[in-house]
Amino acid sequence: MTRCQNRFSATLLLLVCCLLLPACGFHLRGSADIAEPLRQLTLITPERSRSQLEPVLRRQLEANGVTLNSGSGYLLQIISESRSRREATLGANADIDEYELTTKVSFEVTDPQGNPVLQRKILAERTYDYDADKETASSAQEQQLYIEMDQQLANQILRFYANLKPATP
Repeated sequence: MTRCQNRFSATLLLLVCCLLLPACGFHLRGSADIAEPLRQLTLITPERSRSQLEPVLRRQLEANGVTLNSGSGYLLQIISESRSRREATLGANADIDEYELTTKVSFEVTDPQGNPVLQRKILAERTYDYDADKETASSAQEQQLYIEMDQQLANQILRFYANLKPATP
């Protein structure tokens, strides 16, 4: 009988938690509520270099219901994108122990009439331990960190865009 009561109590507790979670405002990360006028967007990236951020940003926007490169609606232009790596820590023998990675992005959003509504410069930074004896592993770790930083920056751009207040006609 107590086993049945324990199972019932656990089920009841789980049900109460499931009901209270949305009531507190919790929602899954990655889902943005984008206003209908913002769902048409043209994405422009710098032509002089291949953008590492563009495919990630494109996936984020499309996953949130934004139709890209429609030729109408808002315009999101990536003005500049840069990556850098510098020595963060040196060891006792003046060997590099850590590197600091930085990705900077500057972007602008204009409304359908061509008026700028948002301009931002954002950055993401990561530090990782470097081991000269494991060069391949350190290189793979660096590439993974750049991928994570691109995802973070794309998510930030999406949040800024989703928070725009569309002009009423």
